[in-house]
Amino acid sequence: MYRKWVVSLIISGTLLGSTVLPLQAGELNDAMDQQKGLQQKQNQIQGKLNDLTYSEDKLKTQIQTLSTQITSAKAELSQKQESYNQAQKKVAASEKELEKRNQALEERRGVLQKRVRVIYEEGQLSYLEILFQSTDLSDFITRLEYFTRLVENDQKILADIQTEKENIEQKTKELQSQRDQAAELQVQAAKVKSDLDSKNQQYQTALNDNKKAQDALSEQNKQLAKDSAAIAEKIRQLTSSSSGKVLGTINTYPLPGYYEVSSPYGWRIHPVTGEKSLHTGTDIPAPGGTAILAAGTGKVIMAGWYGAYGNAVIIDHGGGYTSLYGHQSRIGVSVGDQVKAGDVIGYVGTTGWSTGNHLHFEVRVNGNPTDPLQFFR
Repeated sequence: MYRKWVVSLIISGTLLGSTVLPLQAGELNDAMDQQKGLQQKQNQIQGKLNDLTYSEDKLKTQIQTLSTQITSAKAELSQKQESYNQAQKKVAASEKELEKRNQALEERRGVLQKRVRVIYEEGQLSYLEILFQSTDLSDFITRLEYFTRLVENDQKILADIQTEKENIEQKTKELQSQRDQAAELQVQAAKVKSDLDSKNQQYQTALNDNKKAQDALSEQNKQLAKDSAAIAEKIRQLTSSSSGKVLGTINTYPLPGYYEVSSPYGWRIHPVTGEKSLHTGTDIPAPGGTAILAAGTGKVIMAGWYGAYGNAVIIDHGGGYTSLYGHQSRIGVSVGDQVKAGDVIGYVGTTGWSTGNHLHFEVRVNGNPTDPLQFFR
């Protein structure tokens, strides 16, 4: 904004025959060039900040998505670990049961082997013993039948134990297979979570780097703003004698019918940069294309693109008073035009650093911003 004000003062000074000395004119040109250079740097920095802000928003969205995925992966891993633990318990129980069956089988096998060995070694003697021990033939037959059934029962028990053992062995193999599958699924789930954690860490690192870059650019921008303010003050001093003649007073509201103020004059948090700064004018919302009126009679000393103000017009009303009309969609005057209070000078828009259709209206006295609405109370 300062640069446009400077340009307008220079133009008006030239048209009025310029009361500035040649030396001062040279200094003004140098100051104007410096101001243009600073504005270009600020625009470049703002462009980079916009890119970083976009990247930051994208990273935050990706991190939020990853956070949801990591939560899901944790639940999945916990479930796989529980499944593996249950499978491991079942295998352990089955192996323990198998060990018992092996032990019972060996014991029964030993009893049978001992009985068979006795029968083999003693042969017919066993039958003679049964015969001699019997009281009669019926008792002999009974004893012999009992002996035979005892051997058969041992064999049956042995066969049953063997069948149980084989069943348990098969069951154990199946449980071990299930356990191994559960272990593999657990490993896969752990890898998914690890990959997500690693990617999340990368995004967090990128977000931190992005924030550092934004902070560094913001510091550069602040320094450029200080340099720009210093040059603007120098320009005001050099051009202080160029606007002595009073051309008119500021007494016409620039947007009749639209009196709502979305952001008044004063300190605020900037809606685009997010930083605390002096709002040097008043923002008045209105539909795009609404006609903007000159607040007073004067000469147009700037009409064109002016950095953060977008399309802007500055009118010199004389006596050190200037008015600025920013963010226009279309400009309706040219530099050097003489305008009267109430003339259409442009149309409402949202160019430059703007978040919606509105007029940024400023009034400055000797280059210093003041509350513009005080002139209409």
